[in-house]
Amino acid sequence: MKVLVVDDSSVSREHLSFLVGAAGHEAIGFESADSLLKWSQSEGLDDCLILLDWVMPEMEGPELCRMIRTRYADANIYIIMASSKSDSADVAEGLGAGADDYVSKPFSTVEVTARLEVGVRTLRLRAELAAANKRNLVAQRYAAVGQLAAGAAHEINNPLGFLKSNISLFQKELPQLFEWFELLADPDVSLETLRASVDLNELQESFEDYTEMLVDMRSSVDRIRGIVTSLQSFTADVPAQSTELDIETLLQSWAGEGVKLEVSRQAPFRGDRSQLEQLVKELVSNARWATQSEGGITVSLNEVGAQMRLVISDTGCGIEASDLGRVLDPFFTTKPVGAGLGMGLSRAQAIVRNHGGEMHLTSVLGKGTQVVCELPRT
Repeated sequence: MKVLVVDDSSVSREHLSFLVGAAGHEAIGFESADSLLKWSQSEGLDDCLILLDWVMPEMEGPELCRMIRTRYADANIYIIMASSKSDSADVAEGLGAGADDYVSKPFSTVEVTARLEVGVRTLRLRAELAAANKRNLVAQRYAAVGQLAAGAAHEINNPLGFLKSNISLFQKELPQLFEWFELLADPDVSLETLRASVDLNELQESFEDYTEMLVDMRSSVDRIRGIVTSLQSFTADVPAQSTELDIETLLQSWAGEGVKLEVSRQAPFRGDRSQLEQLVKELVSNARWATQSEGGITVSLNEVGAQMRLVISDTGCGIEASDLGRVLDPFFTTKPVGAGLGMGLSRAQAIVRNHGGEMHLTSVLGKGTQVVCELPRT
């Protein structure tokens, strides 16, 4: 473990470095805050323990501590502040600046060694936790891919089933149809023979069936195309085409029937009409699914400062607390397989962010869900 000793006093620095070495760690000494910061530019400070003197001529310990926490906010760093100050207010100031621990001067070998070991254990635990979180994230991504595969497979298999069934029927009946056409094209076949060989009612019914089958096949192809387009939408960054909108009138159309509207008088609003329509319809669609057994849906719109706040709330089934952290993830869904691909909320969030806004979701199981979209008016 690297232990960085920062102290302008060469005596204190050598003493602490000796104690660090005796504890089995690598000590690297710095005589000033500036020398540490220069070194960190090339070496970084991740997985480091820093023994930091409070009083130094160029930059005092608390200030350096705050700077380290700001510059290396995501790094795994454990800072022990060293000082002869022992008042509780001083200790609180050091800890408030970002230090993890405090050791008093003059140094006690037993105390320094013990606090070093606490710091090393903490750094290792943090590293283990970060690795566990990373593994968990990877597992969640694999689970999301699995959910996507299951949902997409089910959604695509249905229209594929129609296509396969209709193609099989075509393959079975077309030979008979070709035979009839061959008779029609043969000049040596008399009209009486043709009428005796071809059932005109059956031929008419066949053409009517084929017409319906082609409509089903076209619908199936469109369904598959829609699923693929939805999947592709997550890899495409489509900029918002900003135009001035009568958002109140549009909302009345987008929300649909059975939705309670609460719209206050609105100042002019600019946004992408197509994307905002998709946003509202996605959120209302989710609310309809949540309230299919019981409950109502409300869409409200009002101004909060320079923001337009759009709120879609329902009194439906709600969402499990354990799922709230993932419902905005692409391909995550609480619906049964086949009921959706889990892209609606993540697509809605992307639209809101594409307009420079933020989206927040709260939900209580058995009571309902509220989605708040805060969008800049211009």
